[in-house]
Amino acid sequence: MVATDIIYKGGWQQASTILQKLAGPIGDGEVWYPNGDHFKGAFHLSFACISGPAYAADGRYEFADGSYIEDAWIHTSKDKKPQCWGLHGVFRIHHHQGPDSIAMFCAGGKRYGFELYLDEKKPWVEEWYADDRVVRHSASNELLRYEVMDYELEETNRHECTTLKLTLKDGDNIYRIEQRGGGYTTNNYDEKVYSPSTRVTVFLPNGDSLDHYGDDVRDFKPYSGYVDVHCAETGMCRNEHWKDGELLETREWKRDYRASSQLMLPNPTGAEGEMRANVWKNGHIEYNNGEWIYDGEVKDSRPDGQGVLVGDNYHNGRCFEGAFVDGVYVNEENGFTGVIMLHVKSGHRHWSISSTGDWEYEEEDMQAKLGSLGISGFWSYEITRITEDCITIEFYKERYELRLDQPLHLFSEIEGDERSDGCVYDGDDYSLELTWKK
Repeated sequence: MVATDIIYKGGWQQASTILQKLAGPIGDGEVWYPNGDHFKGAFHLSFACISGPAYAADGRYEFADGSYIEDAWIHTSKDKKPQCWGLHGVFRIHHHQGPDSIAMFCAGGKRYGFELYLDEKKPWVEEWYADDRVVRHSASNELLRYEVMDYELEETNRHECTTLKLTLKDGDNIYRIEQRGGGYTTNNYDEKVYSPSTRVTVFLPNGDSLDHYGDDVRDFKPYSGYVDVHCAETGMCRNEHWKDGELLETREWKRDYRASSQLMLPNPTGAEGEMRANVWKNGHIEYNNGEWIYDGEVKDSRPDGQGVLVGDNYHNGRCFEGAFVDGVYVNEENGFTGVIMLHVKSGHRHWSISSTGDWEYEEEDMQAKLGSLGISGFWSYEITRITEDCITIEFYKERYELRLDQPLHLFSEIEGDERSDGCVYDGDDYSLELTWKK
């Protein structure tokens, strides 16, 4: 059969719903391509949306030149390209003449990135862009340009497609390339479905890196498409849009978590316990995904010296500015070293539209410490300052003071279920009495 267009023969599904158009290939099928390629395998519903379905199929892909991929995936889409049924992933290609090779495919089956030829004597690579060779690299009968210093190949079955890690030398420059295929997932239709998440990361000699979908970079430089650029010197990243080697537009630089070290550090406010923190080389630290942000002097990857610590909305943007020692703020807010014991009387009752429960009370003693009170109904209330004669408690923009001769009474109401008409059906009331123990 000679195809002038993509031809499909096999099972077909007609089902659709109000929000999803599910009609499309399903089960065993074959595809003939105009260039002479042929695919035979099993089609699966990958995902569907109101704009139309997309499918994936696994099976054997045969190229017109006689080479083939034994376990390949093609991804079919009717969104932008009505008949874009092509290879998508990183695969081992078996050649009838010559060694096997590892290549990456995306966007309808065109080759992108580097193809590694597994020659027993000396592996070599070719670079592809938009289904064309960029330059013939390091082939056995041609000028050696990119020397294969090392490579690592991860081939797994039915879990992820192949990952190829290359180390190439160009003169005095060393480049590292990581080409990753898609992954296997599950959905409501199939137990194992291919997700086309082909990605490439190019690590440049100066430490910067380019992360892209595989069709955006050539000769280690952004060319056409969207590329995530990481700057090793600043630890920042941004997305850039390129066309034919020209930069069209960029997004703002932002912190790149790949440039940070993740550690467990003391709570910087002086409260007990540790917090997970991302630490950058320039002294920027983010605790618990931005709950607290520190900028200033550091030592051993923790605040030490002069700095500024700012809380998020949960902490009402509270700011600590001054001296830090061994990761902890040491100004007057937490400079008190004595022990103050408090007597705590907490109450709770549940109410609903139909009834209101009785108050239930508990009493205990606790030591006053910086940080959350940790009492039911008052989790977001924090002790922010302790002195010899006053304890300051804050809740968003509210501030309370507990003194030696004056008990502090607090009340909290937490609403529960809400009916469709907007009326609250039930909730919980909490009361708290704090007394300074002499």
